Amino acid sequence: MLQVDERLEIDAPRHEVFRMWTDFERFPSFMTGVESVFAETKERLRWRVSIEGVEPSFYALITERVPDRRIAWVSVDLATMGWWGDLTDLDDGRTCMMVRVVWAPRGDDRAPADAKPLDERTIRCGLLRFRTLVQEAFEKAA
Repeated sequence: MLQVDERLEIDAPRHEVFRMWTDFERFPSFMTGVESVFAETKERLRWRVSIEGVEPSFYALITERVPDRRIAWVSVDLATMGWWGDLTDLDDGRTCMMVRVVWAPRGDDRAPADAKPLDERTIRCGLLRFRTLVQEAFEKAA
């Protein structure tokens, strides 16, 4: 099992960070191995991934959503996955984002041959790309 805890300081207001973090269809633009995420309902997400040891498609349920403050989701099938994101205000319209990722793939044989490994470095790099994405979008809008 892998657990990653990351603290990001993002140069954008909390509501903008939350809005972009909960735009799940955007995840492939910053997370390695994520091909698509589709919100089937307000609580159910369908993920398509190319990650070692994981079936190419699985579902996750949003277990907690506090607008502009917190969101959490966990997988409901072959991969054990959980993501938690907490947002707090910093000074001057900046945001502190605390993210916890828990990942325990079950070694699915159906993962594509070219699937990417998911490790601590890959997750942290994806979160840094997310921070850059948010900051660039906020700067353009300002």
